[in-house]
Formats: sequence, C-alpha cells, structure tokens
Amino acid sequence: MSLLTKKMITETALKLAEKKSINKITVNELSGQCGISRNTFYYHFHDIYDVFLSFIDNRIDEMVANADKNAEDAMLDFIETCVRYKYMFQNLYKSLGHELTSKFAHEKLERLLLSALEKNYDTESICEDDLDIIFTFYEEAIIGVMIRWLRDQTPDDPTQRADQLNRIKILFCGQIDLMIHNSLNANETYHKNIDSDE
Repeated sequence: MSLLTKKMITETALKLAEKKSINKITVNELSGQCGISRNTFYYHFHDIYDVFLSFIDNRIDEMVANADKNAEDAMLDFIETCVRYKYMFQNLYKSLGHELTSKFAHEKLERLLLSALEKNYDTESICEDDLDIIFTFYEEAIIGVMIRWLRDQTPDDPTQRADQLNRIKILFCGQIDLMIHNSLNANETYHKNIDSDE
C-alpha cells in the first residue's frame, strides 16, 4: 500500500508539473488531489522537490539495472527520459537554475555511463585519464543538448522529438567503442615503446 501511495503522489506531481511551475505546487494541493493527509505526504517525501528528484533517481536506477545494453543506448535512455518529461525538467531548470540542474544531471549521467562501461568493457584496462575524457565528452554533449531543449519554449512535437533521438542514435553509434579501442591501442603502443627503451 505504501508503494502505491508513493507512486500515486509521484504521478499526480508529474501531471501538475505539466501545467504549472514546481514552486507553485503546494503540499496541500498535491495531498488534496491524492486524497491523502499532509502527514502521509511527509512520510514519503521531504518536500515537493523531493518528489521529482526521487522520481529521477528511480529512473536512473532502472537505467543502471538495464545498463548491460551498449553505452550509447544507456545515454539515449537518459535523453529520452529528459525529453519525455520535458515540462517537469523545464520546471526544475527554472526553479533550480542552470548550475544546480547541470550539476544534478552530471552526477546522474556519470553514474549511468560508468555502470554501462563497467558491464560492457574491461574498464581496468582503460587508461583512467582516457575514461575521464570519455565521461567529460559525453556528459558535456548530452547535457548541452538537454539544456538546449529545456530552454526551448516551443510546444513539444513528438514526431520531431523521435526524429532527433533517432539522429542522435545514428551519429553516436559506435563512437564509444572507437574511443575505447583507440585508448587501448595507444596504451599498448606506449608500453611497447617504454619496454623497447629499456
């Protein structure tokens, strides 16, 4: 019953976030629409923001659990979630500001990327500096796209959204494999040169 209540609160909050700013949603309003008391709300969440941040954390947990797919697909899942819940993310962006939203997205995306890479590659064999570069490159690219979408106030077009996601998938396909292949080759060449010098 407790999980059903928490799910109902989250779903109601997501619907409200499509119509109004998060900072305009009150605990009284949300509790009233759910038919629960304020105490029940506070049993599950600290405040209104916690509802949305918990929802995002749970989605990331689901993505991490499914991160046995390739890293590009894991990142597309992240982008698709941002686009699917565009109004909620736009509201968070307006309420939290650019810096906090970017920081939050960086943390979530890094966790997802690391999990996908660890399940698909021998990360111990990859130069740590190279992994940092890969993380930084993809985090900046994806979060840059996400922030651009969040700033866009034009009505959402599902057909255009699907096309954009498809184009991103086509353009990104195989890039992480190539980066890791290049990293491993460069590392092997470096060690061979060191050994020959000795």
